[in-house]
This record gives sequence, C-alpha cells and structure tokens, in this order.
Amino acid sequence: MNRRSFLGLVAAGLGGLAAPWPHPAGRVLGGGERLVERWSWAMGQPVHLLLFAATEDAGLEAAALALAELRRVEAALSLFDPASDLVALNERAGRGPVRIGPDLLAVLKRAEKLRVLTRGAFNPAVEPLMRAWGFHAPRTSAPMAAELEAARRAVSEARLELGEGTASLGTNEARLDLGGIGVGYGLDRAADVLREVGISRALLDVSGDLIALGAPPGRSGWKVDIASVPGGRPCRTVTLRDAAVATSSNTASVVRYGGIIAGHVMDPSRGTPAHTLTQVSVVGGTATEADALSTAMLVSGRRVPG
Repeated sequence: MNRRSFLGLVAAGLGGLAAPWPHPAGRVLGGGERLVERWSWAMGQPVHLLLFAATEDAGLEAAALALAELRRVEAALSLFDPASDLVALNERAGRGPVRIGPDLLAVLKRAEKLRVLTRGAFNPAVEPLMRAWGFHAPRTSAPMAAELEAARRAVSEARLELGEGTASLGTNEARLDLGGIGVGYGLDRAADVLREVGISRALLDVSGDLIALGAPPGRSGWKVDIASVPGGRPCRTVTLRDAAVATSSNTASVVRYGGIIAGHVMDPSRGTPAHTLTQVSVVGGTATEADALSTAMLVSGRRVPG
C-alpha cells in the first residue's frame, strides 16, 4: 500500500475494522433512513464510509463532500506534494516565517499542545529520523550511528513558531512530518462536513483510523473490531458513538536491512523505531487527539500524563 503521496508515513491506524452492518446499502430502514456505503481512496489510503441519510441521493452527495474534504486536507498537509503548505514550510526551515493556510496552522497548534502533553513522545519534527531510516526514500542499508545522531539532534533542536497565519522552523535541519496527526485531523474535518449537511449517523474509516457520528438505528453505537495485525482476528471490540479510535503499531509498516526490521513509528529521544509496545489503540473525543496519542503511547509505553 503506497501512502507516500500523503504524508510520507505509512499511517498509524492499521487495527480498526468496522463490524459488518447487517443491512445492504440502499435499503430503507426504520424511520425512512437509507444506508449509503462508499469505498474510495484519499490521503494515500483506502477509505470506507457508512452513513444514513433521508434519501440515497442525499447520502451519496454527503459522502462525496466528505471524501472531497479528506482530499482537500491532504493537499495542505502532504509531505510529497510540492504545492502543499507543509512542503513550503519545510523548505524555508531556518529562513524565517512563511504564510500557511488555516488547516496547517490548526494542525500545528494542536500538534504543539500534544507534544508538550506527551513530553515529546509525539513530535511532528520527527521527519529527519523518518528520512534516515528510509521511509521517505529507499536506501540499501541501515543508517549509521553518526547519521542517526545527526537526525536525532535535528529533531530535538527543532523549534516551531506560529503567528497569525504564519509558521517558521528555527533551524536549517528541522523538518516536520504530520503522519502521526494528519489523518486524524482529516477525519475530524470530514465529520464536520457530514454534520453540516445534516448527517447524524455515520462511520468513516481511513485505513483503520475511524470516527463515528451518532449510532446506527436501534443500536447504542458503531461496533468496531480492533485486530492485532492487519487482516487478523479481532483482539478487542469497542462501541463508538460521537467518538474516534486510532491504532498505532510498528509491526506492519516496516523497512528491512538484512536482519534489521524497523517499524515506521519513531522514538524521537532515541532516534530508533519505537519498541516498548507492539500496538496501541486510543479512543478519544476527536480523531486528531486519538491519532497523536496512540503514537505517543506506542513510543513511551505509558498513558499520557494529565
């Protein structure tokens, strides 16, 4: 699965699977609602959307708007699209502020708060380590100790400053990678779009990170299975209602150098892939928080303080 077109990170959510809904799409249910189901591709990942609407046409239109919102967020936050706000910010690292759009500004504000909250276990400045380990461009051998130390230092010394519609990175070596928060932000924005057009029951899944609106008719919430590995047996089932779940794992998205197998979630303080835990799932009020906190807990092995 190629996800480089979005954030350069094979994203954290690989464990969530929406439990099958027993009624086929298009069927009229109690209260006159129709179930609409869409499969698509956005943010470099497979997308699955279930929603209930008054008519099938209304549901399809709402689904199209939600998918368009995901792609709009992708255009702003992509690490590999030369036209994205994130690329513009990274390219001006150490050279003063650059104007950025409201999406990147909103993500960076929340990312900075979550970095502080997690004591650096979640850190959007992790891009130099992702690059050093070969997740942003192929390499034939594992990074040497000196290369990893330089990348780790670039992460630890990165300083982000935010202004009114501007952002700046204080050192030349600093680079941001929003792979640990961008998908969650996209889910939250898409959910807002669904609410704005009157959809109150929906489940949106971007490769295992999910956000739920309301509950299906006659149910207390959306049942979601969390698998220990992609495609594996569920290890836990959660019921979501106006909530989100994100899963981080370092076992599926890896690079291999001989006998070395490196997962994509980096420990910013050590400069190596996180290895304390195998997998973490977080349920939260927003997908943005669940996305970032699942990454932080996989790195630290601890619940987030506070």
